[in-house]
Amino acid sequence: MKFKRTPDPCSVVRANPHPGHGTVLVLGTPRGGTSVVAGICHMLGVPMGLDIDPSNMEDRSFRALRCDPERVRKGSEFFRALKSGNVIAGVKDPALADWIEECYPLVPDPVIVLVSRDVYATAQREECSGNDLFVSLHEVIGRKFKLLNFVEPLNSPLIVLSYERLLTDPLFAVESLAQFLVGGVNDQLIARTARLVRPHVDMPNELNFVAARREYESAQTLQSA
Repeated sequence: MKFKRTPDPCSVVRANPHPGHGTVLVLGTPRGGTSVVAGICHMLGVPMGLDIDPSNMEDRSFRALRCDPERVRKGSEFFRALKSGNVIAGVKDPALADWIEECYPLVPDPVIVLVSRDVYATAQREECSGNDLFVSLHEVIGRKFKLLNFVEPLNSPLIVLSYERLLTDPLFAVESLAQFLVGGVNDQLIARTARLVRPHVDMPNELNFVAARREYESAQTLQSA
């Protein structure tokens, strides 16, 4: 019988030569799984902002930039502040595709995590929020192709993650992300983070990645005392 290989949740398109350093950009589309992936990054030791909204793991000031006419100037200031004192940090904005051409040159040492989810599932999530299915579907497909076309010719480290396969095999996906982003972490943190990955979870009421990382750091401090 011929062995049938199941695809991995993550595909490293361009290896990361400097794990543990850089600015992580979690890219994707609204309702596309970026909140959970950004939460995983935060749990693995990548601070995902200066003022994180735990309901979606977005930095509040960075999120506001997309509608700001001075977003280039303020974006440059934001990334300087984000990296001040942090050898690695990151941000997530599922609508970053709308101004990625302006934002990307501002990012110091970008490391890209591209999250992909079934476009129909994403559009259906938007429909549940009262949006038209076909309008949402066109927007999702447009943003997805824009991001793909943008990241393909770059030289920056790039990992592509399937949201569906993340839910199927969270342990493998978390371990792959850890190796790519920070060069690996202890097995305890990998397992602890993987257990947080659940479909249709209510953030932050049922799952708060910011609080979970804080609790982990406190436990580590007590163990080393």
